[in-house]
Amino acid sequence: MTMRRVVVVGAAGAGKSTLARALAEGTGGRPADLDLLFWGPGWSRRPAEEFRADVRRLADEERWVVAGSYLPQVADVLWSRADVLVWLDLPRRVSFTRVVRRTVRQLLGDGEVFPECHQSLRAVWRDGLLGSAWRDPGRHRRDVPELLGRPAYAQVRLVRLRSAGQARNWLRAQVNAAR
Repeated sequence: MTMRRVVVVGAAGAGKSTLARALAEGTGGRPADLDLLFWGPGWSRRPAEEFRADVRRLADEERWVVAGSYLPQVADVLWSRADVLVWLDLPRRVSFTRVVRRTVRQLLGDGEVFPECHQSLRAVWRDGLLGSAWRDPGRHRRDVPELLGRPAYAQVRLVRLRSAGQARNWLRAQVNAAR
């Protein structure tokens, strides 16, 4: 299977960033996290045109493993150039619990999530993090198949992983195959 350009999508807490980093490291792709391109200092949202321009530059590269959904904003840019879409479709209870644990760790630690973005109860409330984390799995189960049905993404091979164990096994197989 050709895996020069991989997009890893899923709900908040599904493990997108972790899987993308490990896959990039194991296969020689360039890791990228859409959250780092989307959020500016103090949790400010970067202007949409700047965000899309950065994603376009990334998509033009020869090899990458990108973590992040941002389905309506950049699926057209990334998915049209991707070889593989890895969908971490974990049960809601798993991803939501991970978001809650991660948020508590961030609140109790130094709180820096991204450069110049510190976690706070205010930020969690303002951005609706927990509500979004609860709704994301259902939204992805509706949106991902619909988007993949479009002719522009016909070249994309879907890998749907429904548990953490499936994700670990799939990752291990890809890294072993790249050796």
